[in-house]
Amino acid sequence: MRRWLLLLALAACGDPRVAAREAPRPPDAKQLRVLSYNLNFGVAGDRAGVDAVAATNADLVFLQETNAGWETALVAGLGDRYPHHRFTGPRDWAAGGMGVLSKAPIVSIDELPTHGGMFFAWRVVLDTQLGRIQVFNFHLRPPMSDGGSWVVGFFSTRKDRLQEVEYHLEALDRRLPALIVGDFNEEGDGLAMGYLRDHGFADAVAEHNGTTRTWEWPVGSITLHFQLDHLLHDDHFIAVTSRIVEAGRSDHKPVWADFERMDP
Repeated sequence: MRRWLLLLALAACGDPRVAAREAPRPPDAKQLRVLSYNLNFGVAGDRAGVDAVAATNADLVFLQETNAGWETALVAGLGDRYPHHRFTGPRDWAAGGMGVLSKAPIVSIDELPTHGGMFFAWRVVLDTQLGRIQVFNFHLRPPMSDGGSWVVGFFSTRKDRLQEVEYHLEALDRRLPALIVGDFNEEGDGLAMGYLRDHGFADAVAEHNGTTRTWEWPVGSITLHFQLDHLLHDDHFIAVTSRIVEAGRSDHKPVWADFERMDP
């Protein structure tokens, strides 16, 4: 029933998913376009992924599951467009790398160690056209148990993601506007997402795209699909629009949003 209601809504309002054509930019320079994309370490350097990033026309690009192959391809293909870029490769887990491509200067990057999860997080401070801001790049624990079961992990790892977010949010500088983006490995009704909402963060992806999936994975004759990727903002920002891009060969889709400052 939920899927039929979604299809009816899309028919009435237009599908919020967009193909990887060049995304137009608003004429107002007071907007900041932010992209989050889990690239999938298994297709490192894939041209379709590089093209997907380029087509979004984003100002700031936050990436998960990067590695040496992705860094080489992205810097070679997009380095002129994004003169400020940093990458950190995976540690204990092959999917644990992170990257940022930015048109704006990067002031600092703090690495936040994993806490009940599998992957580290980043807190990135940048000087943008909207002023100095902080952006948290998350890749929270997948719903997989310690024994490798996805069925058990779906139920047993919810508190782990909550614990990660509680820990990472201790690094929040209350003096700076904040965005929290990335692969949360849970939908909007998860404990971690609920905690962030309770602390004043809203999700641009859900606000403008409803429950449209950002991740899909074929399992036999069916395809699993969930909204796992999010773009959260505090009350210093308003999300003008957000889109889910049908591009790349990752199991995740690129998601982006245009933000304006509420307190310029």
